[in-house]
Amino acid sequence: MVRLAFPGGHLSALQQRSETLRGSLSRYALSVALTAVALAATLILRRDGPTPSFLFFVPAVAISAWYGGTGPSALATIVSLVLIDINFFAPGGSLRIDRVEALEIIAFLIVSVTITTTMEALHRALALAESRSRELKRLNDEVGRSYDAERERRHVAELVAQAREEVLGVVAHDLRNPLNLITSSADMLLNEELPVVRRTELLEVALRAGRHMNRLIGDLLDTVRLNAGKLTLDLEDVPVASIFRQAQDMFEPLAEGRHVHIEALPAAGIAVRADPMRVSQVVGNILGNAIKFTPENGHVTMRATANGNHVAIDIADTGPGIPPRDIEHLFDNFWQAQRNDHRGVGLGLAIAKGVVEAHGGRIWCESAPGRGSTFSFTLPKASANSTA
Repeated sequence: MVRLAFPGGHLSALQQRSETLRGSLSRYALSVALTAVALAATLILRRDGPTPSFLFFVPAVAISAWYGGTGPSALATIVSLVLIDINFFAPGGSLRIDRVEALEIIAFLIVSVTITTTMEALHRALALAESRSRELKRLNDEVGRSYDAERERRHVAELVAQAREEVLGVVAHDLRNPLNLITSSADMLLNEELPVVRRTELLEVALRAGRHMNRLIGDLLDTVRLNAGKLTLDLEDVPVASIFRQAQDMFEPLAEGRHVHIEALPAAGIAVRADPMRVSQVVGNILGNAIKFTPENGHVTMRATANGNHVAIDIADTGPGIPPRDIEHLFDNFWQAQRNDHRGVGLGLAIAKGVVEAHGGRIWCESAPGRGSTFSFTLPKASANSTA
């Protein structure tokens, strides 16, 4: 068996030509069929009395012109004339015509040409109307898209302006207080008669205020880096036990001052592939909040669990808990500026979320009013376990 192979484009062209040919043949066949129906109707009516010869052939021409165009209309006209001459003009069965019959044929031709021309004009008008309608729809869609784009740009601009106002509000509010402390302390230190003990206290106040300002500025810079996608990570294998130990050493004085007990559960043999400074920052932000919101004689617990390719770190407290409506806002930027003295103050938790996600992990909170809170986040597990 021999099989002929045609290129895809050539085969498609053949199929298209074949479909076009079938469409043309169907239109011409329709004109012939309509002419035959007109003949049959005329013959039937002539049994009951005189009937105009061209009565039903004019609609046949009109329908052929509408659905088929000029060619099928011309064919219907010619076939109609032949059938009328053979069947209705004397002598019967002859193609000879007299003067009156010639006038009738001329009248029929004029009507047929007029109908065909009118139908063609209607088709052109319809095509033009559809074209204009499509163009109008396209223009409307473009206008709609332009409007939507402009509205989206305005919305983005409003969000940027709102974010700028929030940043300015945070800076103005949180930097003003420590700056006032530094200014007032400096003014008092100018007094030469000030006792040494009081002078030392004022210097410590100014130093703490300066550190607070430095920490806030660092948080703002980290937020900018995270939003711009420019946060860099220095990855290494970090034992979780060492992270807990550093955090405990750093926050133990604060916890003791608030009579809160910090406990780090054993995490020997568990290590993460992370930036140690950034992970300490995340743990510090969460641990600092936990100590701040845990009442006296409360507990804060840190634990780590290895699970597949990730390590989950949990920091749980026995504080008052968080209302469900506030949990979704915990990791928003500047949430403290929007909700006074609620969990997730300032930028700490927003930065923690950005750092964790930059490592490929996730962070979440489980809490209920009166039942404490647990902040959890995951980090990639180190390929080779490191020990403390």
